Amino acid sequence: MFFVDRVDAGRWLADHREAPWVRTARRLAVPAGAAVAGALLLPRARARHALRRLARLLRRRARYVRGRLQGVRYRLSGRHPDPDVPDTVLADRIRSTLGPLEKRLDVPRVHVMVEDHVALLHGEVGAEAEAEDIEVAVAAVPGVQGVESYLHVGLWDGSDRPSAGRAVEQPSDARRRLLDAAASAGVDASVAPVVVRAILSTFAARIPDGEREQVATHLPADVRSMFTPPRRRRRLAPARTTAELVARIGAETDALPPGKEVEVTRAVLHELRALVPEEAADVAAVLPAELREMWQER
Repeated sequence: MFFVDRVDAGRWLADHREAPWVRTARRLAVPAGAAVAGALLLPRARARHALRRLARLLRRRARYVRGRLQGVRYRLSGRHPDPDVPDTVLADRIRSTLGPLEKRLDVPRVHVMVEDHVALLHGEVGAEAEAEDIEVAVAAVPGVQGVESYLHVGLWDGSDRPSAGRAVEQPSDARRRLLDAAASAGVDASVAPVVVRAILSTFAARIPDGEREQVATHLPADVRSMFTPPRRRRRLAPARTTAELVARIGAETDALPPGKEVEVTRAVLHELRALVPEEAADVAAVLPAELREMWQER
C-alpha cells in the first residue's frame, strides 16, 4: 500500500502547481465542456464525429496524466532506477533523459554509446554551456560511471538548429576543400560558404544542362545543393570571358574581397575540377576559350 505524508503531499503539489501535466489536467474541463455543448448544436453525424474526437483526446490526455502520476509516485516512494543494468539498457535510459534537454537547448540529437557503463557522447552543440549541460545530465543518470564527451562546439553555418526545420549533418570533405580554397585565396571564413555558393551556382549556369547534371552526380549532397544555377527573372546571355563570369558572381554576392575576385574564382573552380576529374575534359569542351583556359589551369 502506498502512503504519502499529508504535509509532503501538500508541499509537492505547491511545487508542481505549474507542471505541464498539472496545467493539462486543469485545462481539460473547459474544452471538454465546450466540445459537448457545441456538439449538441451540430447535426447528428457531425456531433458524433466531434464527440469521438473528444473521446480520443480525453483518452490520450488521461494516459499522459496517468503516466506522470506514476512517475511522481515512484519518486515520492524513494525508489531509484537500478544502476546495475546492461549497457544497452543504460544507453536507452540516457537517451530518454537527453530528449527533453535536447529540445530545450534546441540542439541536434546527441549520439550515445555506452561501454562498461561509461557513456560516449558524439554530436554538435552551439556553445560550451550547452555541452556542459548535456554532460552533467548524462553523469547524473543512475548507472553511469563515467562520461567521455566528444561533443563539437559550433553548429555548421552557425544557425542549423532543429527549430530551423532541418537536421544538421557534418559537412562533407568536398565542401571543406572548397571552403578552404576560398579562404586560402583571401575570403573571410565567415562568408566563405556564401562566396563558394555564388561561384559554383554561377559557373553551373554557364554549363549546358546535360553536362551540369553529369557533374552534379559526382558531388556530395551539400556541394550539389550549391552547384545549382541561381534563380533569375530574366535570361542572360552566357558569360564568355573571365570578367563577365566574375561580374555575374559579384551580382550574386558582395562578399568577394575587392581586388581578389578573379583569384578567388580561380581557386574555387580549380578545387571543383579536382573533385570531378571524370568530367573535367567534358566541361572544358563546352566552355568558351577564355573560361576553358581558366578551368584547365594548374
